[in-house]
Amino acid sequence: MTAKTGLEVMGATVTFDAETVVRDLSLSLAEGEVVAILGPSGCGKSTLLRAIAGLEPLAEGTVLWGGEDLARIAPHRRGFGLMFQDGQLFSHLSVAENVAYGLRVKGMGRDDRAARVAEMLGLVGLADAAERPVTELSGGQQQRVALARSLAPSPKLLMLDEPLSALDRELREQLAGDLATLLRQTRTTAILVTHDEAEATRIADRVLRMAGGELVA
Repeated sequence: MTAKTGLEVMGATVTFDAETVVRDLSLSLAEGEVVAILGPSGCGKSTLLRAIAGLEPLAEGTVLWGGEDLARIAPHRRGFGLMFQDGQLFSHLSVAENVAYGLRVKGMGRDDRAARVAEMLGLVGLADAAERPVTELSGGQQQRVALARSLAPSPKLLMLDEPLSALDRELREQLAGDLATLLRQTRTTAILVTHDEAEATRIADRVLRMAGGELVA
């Protein structure tokens, strides 16, 4: 059975003032596929994610999900998740409250929300940390919480912007394996951007290379 196409980016161009940061870029992801975009800092990887999310306007091109043009769909209505390098957790909330945030925004009921939080914390190995302040966690544990929070609302597409780059090498290697497993367990369609080739090949089904705002062979 052929996988359904989820994301399609066609001829995307993003400019800042007179500078073209992403140039005539096209790619597609099947539902459930994990793709890594590999490239050096400044090549336009993060800008591409923000454009897909609707946080940066396209000068040219189209972003579609399931064949639907997203040009008129606000970022918060696209059903996409975006996880950053620093996790951006809410320091005044507990682990469970952080993971529940997106579920509360979606209007999920309290009992269903609690069950989903427990499920996500179990998946990332933090079932016993639900009531702990996130400020008491290690860097690796905080990234696990950020991942659980990103996955909890079951996003159509999860975009991961260098999610492991702030961690030390040993922890990065461990979490890369855990992340690969989690994305497949949850059947999440995902784009990972990274400058680490070993990380890209370990996590993704397919690796694309980017330089100077374009995909290259």
